Amino acid sequence: MYNGSKTLLETALSVLSQDFKNWEWILFDDGSTDSTHKIVEELLAKEPNRIKYFQHEKNANHGTSYTRNRAVEKSSGKIISFIDQDDIWFEDRLSHQFDILNKQNECAMIWSPALYWYTDRSFIQSVGYRGKGLEPGVYIPPSFVKIFLSDLKGTPLPSGSLLRRKHFEEVNGYDESIRGSEDIVLWLKIAQKYPIYFDDKVLIKYRKHEDSTLRIAKRSGVMDEWDLTFYRWVNRFLKEGKSEQELIDENDFAYYKTLKRMLSKEGYFKSRIALRNKLKEHPEIGKRFSMDYLLDLTLPFDLASRISAKIRFDLLKKT
Repeated sequence: MYNGSKTLLETALSVLSQDFKNWEWILFDDGSTDSTHKIVEELLAKEPNRIKYFQHEKNANHGTSYTRNRAVEKSSGKIISFIDQDDIWFEDRLSHQFDILNKQNECAMIWSPALYWYTDRSFIQSVGYRGKGLEPGVYIPPSFVKIFLSDLKGTPLPSGSLLRRKHFEEVNGYDESIRGSEDIVLWLKIAQKYPIYFDDKVLIKYRKHEDSTLRIAKRSGVMDEWDLTFYRWVNRFLKEGKSEQELIDENDFAYYKTLKRMLSKEGYFKSRIALRNKLKEHPEIGKRFSMDYLLDLTLPFDLASRISAKIRFDLLKKT
């Protein structure tokens, strides 16, 4: 939890209303400064035996990955699920997935798509390779690695997944060096090693609003920096897993585009100097995308991107 006073109570009611009752809930506060603790006091009064509350020393803020790992350490269950402070579980969310996972002993986890929930509209999360959909069933490793990386918006949400504790621990849980894409990193580590079950029943509402951590990070510009760290992690992950070169190229191009977007705020000449200096740190990326680099050095970034996309599209049509 972090400053969840606006939504936590509604989220909590959805947990308390589950038709599956054999659970414990670890509430871990990551440095809230609002009235979140007052809602927690109400919850502890209702369920003193099943709800446990923790916070970091001196009520410090350490980020999502660190806090989730500490929460798992405080838990005792063999099956783990996470829920963000602003999401909603349908009544059969736990029972439905638990029954399937119980029958799929070889699977490390099960996940389902979410209902993306805005104040004025909602739609079901797109899943599958480039959002083309998925059939329910078991997916053997590393098939989900390619599927997840083809569309990061189509990856599992913590609130819509159950995973076995032993597999979470075997991949060392959340990578605490990653922010913003920590969930995707966890799923990639699991997908590389273990079978995963996909179920197409929508069981959660994923709230989209301006006060979310990711929205705030995007507005401030810090999300670009987080993304660069993420893409560099994926580059190492793919190379260590001896993945196909196409996946590595696509990920590195995403890194290049993010770098360019972040530097565009520096102004025309400063951004070009910064781009050149940054690519000196990763010369293999500058070499691989030399055509884009030359266009970006001489043209406005938006125009260079359109020309680059046009060239790539024409080449694809010919091949």
